[in-house]
Amino acid sequence: MRTIYLFKQSAKCKKSIIVGLIALLCFAIAFDHWLPYALISHYKRPVLDHPAILDQYGAQAESFTFNTRDRLQISGWFIPAKTPTTQTIILLHSRGGTRQDTLEFSLPLWQAGFNLVMIDLRGHGRSGGKYFTFGYHEWQDVSGLLDYLESRANGAATEVTLLGISAGGAVAIAAAAQDSRIDRLITIATFADLNSTIQAQVPWLPEFWRVRAMAQAEQLGDFSVRETSPLSAIRRVRAPVLIVHPAEDRYIPLENGKQLFAAASSPKAFYVIAGATHETMLRQESEALRTRIIDFMSQ
Repeated sequence: MRTIYLFKQSAKCKKSIIVGLIALLCFAIAFDHWLPYALISHYKRPVLDHPAILDQYGAQAESFTFNTRDRLQISGWFIPAKTPTTQTIILLHSRGGTRQDTLEFSLPLWQAGFNLVMIDLRGHGRSGGKYFTFGYHEWQDVSGLLDYLESRANGAATEVTLLGISAGGAVAIAAAAQDSRIDRLITIATFADLNSTIQAQVPWLPEFWRVRAMAQAEQLGDFSVRETSPLSAIRRVRAPVLIVHPAEDRYIPLENGKQLFAAASSPKAFYVIAGATHETMLRQESEALRTRIIDFMSQ
């Protein structure tokens, strides 16, 4: 009887091991399929027609759409300054965000006397597109926006300051490297190199799996991770540059900002947000940061 009992227990144990191995294999297959999409796609968060914070500032956001040269429709807001001006700030949100996310930070800049333009980058908010390629294709969103603004102004001269936050900064650098109509460039907490950043942010992921996922993501998004390098692109920017970085950023460490600043051509400036992390950078010392941005635009 004991022999039969032990045999049954052994059979159950083997069955449990087999079930466990099958479950692990299913997880690995699902994870392998999901990972490339996770690198370049995300949930498209909704954008309100008229966020309440606009009323708090007495701002009127005019909705608009335009088509990029590669035939994607981009949605945005134009918030005209209360007093007519040629100075315009274009603000680019971070990966996974929308134009709505940074209103609390950007409306005081608008209040200081600038036109404010905000768009949903491709694959975000109400804009078309499925994948986000960290500037490789998104620079065309900015160039298309500049085309739209020129048509709106009927050829009148404007001064454009492009401000990109986190991955939006990578888009801003790529756009400034491609389009000379950008008069000033500001980045906040932007990575220097995509490949190095992905590697640093997923150190637990085996090398072969990371390389495989990145290769699959490149095929899905029709882009090159190796060529998506703000550090290389910023060397081609001829506009004045302000690099801003939070001092305690663990998601994109301060060293990234230092590398971008070192690679940028003069005139350039570097500003560190004391005590700030990637999550708190737009709230920590926000007044001082906005003052620094306004001073930079006045130079």
